Amino acid sequence: MDNKLTSRQKEILDFLGEFIGETGYPPSLRDICARFGIRGPKNAAKHLAALERKGFIKREASASRAVSLIGPGPGRRGGVSLPIAGRVRAGAPEEAVEDILGHVVLDERFFKCRDAFLLKVEGESMIEAGIAEGDLVVVRPQPDASDGDIVVAVVDGEATVKRLARTGGKVVLKPENQAMEPIAVKEGSDFAIIGKVISVIRRLE
Repeated sequence: MDNKLTSRQKEILDFLGEFIGETGYPPSLRDICARFGIRGPKNAAKHLAALERKGFIKREASASRAVSLIGPGPGRRGGVSLPIAGRVRAGAPEEAVEDILGHVVLDERFFKCRDAFLLKVEGESMIEAGIAEGDLVVVRPQPDASDGDIVVAVVDGEATVKRLARTGGKVVLKPENQAMEPIAVKEGSDFAIIGKVISVIRRLE
């Protein structure tokens, strides 16, 4: 395999590393076009495809801006760009939000987070589990979970983060706050588990 870079490919690779290092997420195709005067996102995508083919980057077709750089250097930390896919209520459920609020690059070797997404927490029902308002939870998409797992669930179109409990064939979503009541999922409710919470990220300032 010929992994020698053209001068333009090297410029784009350097730009990717600088952009990720400064912002924490990869540039869009339009960012690349604007930086290098490339006409059209499809032409920018061809440069990324060449960089991937030569082993310098890795892309995920299923996620926006999901580009990770391979090897040492700026922006190359074994990281993967994950979307912050809206907010989730850690309290009474509220209508699910799917807007992309931004992206965060995480080291997948530490977080085990490939294919995951993040949600910003609102509410205080999970504070005794170490999940506070304003935290970002890393969610691994999966349609089921074990008893005792902390999950993101949707009940009748409303999303919430709670601890899953199954008792006597019934599903209960339990808060981790003694001041709040559990949510018993009624028979016939439109209930689904969106994913399991696998990590929590918190700013300390």
